[in-house]
Amino acid sequence: MIACPVCNDAAVAKVPSTFGIKRASGEQRLPASREEAMAVLGRQLVQYIDENFEDVGADFHNEALKIHYGNSEPRNIRGYSSKAQEKILKEEGVSFFKIPIAEAEDS
Repeated sequence: MIACPVCNDAAVAKVPSTFGIKRASGEQRLPASREEAMAVLGRQLVQYIDENFEDVGADFHNEALKIHYGNSEPRNIRGYSSKAQEKILKEEGVSFFKIPIAEAEDS
C-alpha cells in the first residue's frame, strides 16, 4: 500500500504532469549497442578501482596476508600475484577476486 510520507493518507493518486526532466549538460547519451554498453561499464569499473583501491603492485600477496591477520590497516587493495601466491591466499582463507584489466590506452 502506498501512503503520503507527510500526512500518512492512503488516498494517493498519480497526477499527469506536463514538465520533462532535462538532462544535465554534461550527461552522456545511452550506449547504442550491447558491446558499447559493456565497454562503458568496463571503463567505469576501472575508474572506480583506480580511485578506491590502493595499488600495492607485486606486494599484493604480502599485503593481503597482513590485512587478513590484523598486522596492517584494513583497506581496499589491488595488485597482482602469481598462481602459487593465490593458492597460499586461498589456503589461508583470504578472500579476493581477480578482474582482468587491460592497460590504459594513451589518447
